[in-house]
Amino acid sequence: MTTTKNGNRQRLPQNALRVCASCDTPRGNVRKDWTPITSGEGQVIGYTCPACPTYGEPIRREQSGRFLAVVGIKGQDGKRRQVKRRFHTLADAREWVTETREGASRSSTYSDPSRLTVRALCERWLAKRAEEVGTPGGIREVTVNGYRSALHAPLLHMGDAVAREVTPGEVETMLRTLATVGGKWGRPLSHRSIVYALTALRQVFNYAVREGWIRANPAALAKPPRAQHGTVRKASILRWAPAELARFRDHADTYGEGERFAAEPWLRAGMRLTLTGMRRSEVLGLDWQRVNLGVGSVEVVASRVKTGRGTATSLGEVKAANSLRTIHAEVIHPGTVAALRALWLAQGRPESGLVICDAAGQPVDPDTYSARFRALCRAARLPALRAIHNVRHTLATALDEAGVPEHHAAALLGHDVATYRRFYLVTDDQGAASAAEAAGRLFALGSA
Repeated sequence: MTTTKNGNRQRLPQNALRVCASCDTPRGNVRKDWTPITSGEGQVIGYTCPACPTYGEPIRREQSGRFLAVVGIKGQDGKRRQVKRRFHTLADAREWVTETREGASRSSTYSDPSRLTVRALCERWLAKRAEEVGTPGGIREVTVNGYRSALHAPLLHMGDAVAREVTPGEVETMLRTLATVGGKWGRPLSHRSIVYALTALRQVFNYAVREGWIRANPAALAKPPRAQHGTVRKASILRWAPAELARFRDHADTYGEGERFAAEPWLRAGMRLTLTGMRRSEVLGLDWQRVNLGVGSVEVVASRVKTGRGTATSLGEVKAANSLRTIHAEVIHPGTVAALRALWLAQGRPESGLVICDAAGQPVDPDTYSARFRALCRAARLPALRAIHNVRHTLATALDEAGVPEHHAAALLGHDVATYRRFYLVTDDQGAASAAEAAGRLFALGSA
């Protein structure tokens, strides 16, 4: 008698009651751990040994000793198709069958998790994050674009690798490559960019672990190469002295008068708001509904950011919950009420709408705003800040030196105390010189 069964569809040998139907191992009188094969009428017609798949499984043991697993799934075109994989162990074959069936039940565009590449994982994760944009509590579009940019270099070097086969050592090797020749045009990436890349990669692999596509996160244990400080010091400073900030304010006020006001009516008010410690995105996202022209205060509740290359911007929520705050701009820089009122009158006394708009009533481009800031720095003959954001470092360090409590200063800048302390207080030669003078006075008193 020769019988076929659903599942692995192997033909039963004539002596299937005495030997394993898959590997021909003699059974003798042993029944423990051997799985019976039954006919449609319930009659036992054979056995499989513990080392072989049962006849109900879509797995077949081949003569080579490997296991062939076959699972039917529905493709993207709606048609059924079979996916096959060979494994060296029965346990791996069974795990793959379970994963494939579960994955196919969850998605009509299912693909074999054991064959997913790092690039495919990144694309899925980015698509998932993009779905959060614009939803309550979701991330901003600029954040998604930042992740995409951070992952670009790693994908150049390991995008085609099978995700399950990636090891922590391979991730670290890739990071060392990025630190030498792995960036754009074969140039090394900065240590900061490498850390961003690793952070994004860890999130991608965490997502894959959660979805059951990989067993462990290889980037979780990987460490970036240490930053190379060398002997070259940073050429540009990170902050101004308070007197320099005041000099910039006065120059911007003078520059923004007369014919220049007609061309760029936003300049005086915008720069003064920047000098209060507001982020560029917060200044550009400020609405007239949030401006109190009576006392010269503004409420920070929104931000307008670039969404990528080009001039596209997005108006949305602020960066974090701590960013929601009221800033008393007139108290920090007397004369700000007058600058805001002049802009308000020039715009026709609007009740709402963006504050920082050009003479044609269009929102000012973020790059244009930063370019004008840099031009004013040069015209005022001030040390060049590497970014407009460093005005916030200037303000943070000045407040700390003035003895303002950290939680008060952090509230003004829209941060928690830990972030304020770790990232905003600047250490530089200017501070070292002040500390040296203080130390000198202390030692002078001690020797008197």
